[in-house]
Amino acid sequence: MTTLGRKPRENVIEQYFLSQCRQHGFLCLKFTSPSRGAVPDRIVIAPAATVFVELKRPGESVNKRQLITHAKMRRFGAEVHVIDDRSAVDKFISDMLRRGRENQDQQREAS
Repeated sequence: MTTLGRKPRENVIEQYFLSQCRQHGFLCLKFTSPSRGAVPDRIVIAPAATVFVELKRPGESVNKRQLITHAKMRRFGAEVHVIDDRSAVDKFISDMLRRGRENQDQQREAS
């Protein structure tokens, strides 16, 4: 929270997310689609997976168009995350790191 007691803006969460992705070696790309609105904000490419991330200010939820777009993406097999605070960023990073370690372990066992 800011010193005024208001919730942080979305760009504060996005900057923290971006810094954490970079710190852990993930490629974090801004995602825009000129022909389709309501797409997630970021594409994260990491050893564990390539996923889409929608960033929101704390407590804010996706709007109806985003909900529909995310559902359609998931039906086609995409992984879409909605993150709205620093603890959710930390959990996302931790999960991606864990998945990356599991993938490495599986590859070692297979060889």
